[in-house]
Amino acid sequence: MITATGPAGARGPDTPEPKPSGPEHFQYSEPVISKVTDYIYVGNLNAAYNGLNLIPYVPDALGDGPALKQRCFEDINECIDASTEKRKRVLVHCRDGFSLAPTCIIQYLMVKQNMRLIAAYELLRSKYPVNIRECHQNVLVSLERALRPGGNVDPELVLKVPI
Repeated sequence: MITATGPAGARGPDTPEPKPSGPEHFQYSEPVISKVTDYIYVGNLNAAYNGLNLIPYVPDALGDGPALKQRCFEDINECIDASTEKRKRVLVHCRDGFSLAPTCIIQYLMVKQNMRLIAAYELLRSKYPVNIRECHQNVLVSLERALRPGGNVDPELVLKVPI
């Protein structure tokens, strides 16, 4: 939805207030989108609904916590790779934009760009507000351990990441 604004963002008398979009159980929020890398963007559901989709392909809906399976990550990574190889931008989004989408981007950076969990998290956090749920944190910690077997991960350090 495009709304007209006046000086300093003031709304004119005829300008309607924005209405929630999507299912009623989603709280309305403005579109949130940020550039993470040259081709990867992160955002919320309203960024996608407001025509800010950067590619047409959307993997199947993902579950939370234990339902967030490795196969979901593989599908996401294939989608991101296919887009970036063609120099096309990709928007990774979820409902609020603060947990699941950042989790997907962090795991992509860990798997495809060989970044450590903390480095990937710090990169994303420097460009976008994140609030990763505990169940998603656990998925990322497990991935870090799987990618670096043999004691290369200090469990105390990883578990204290303020995600």
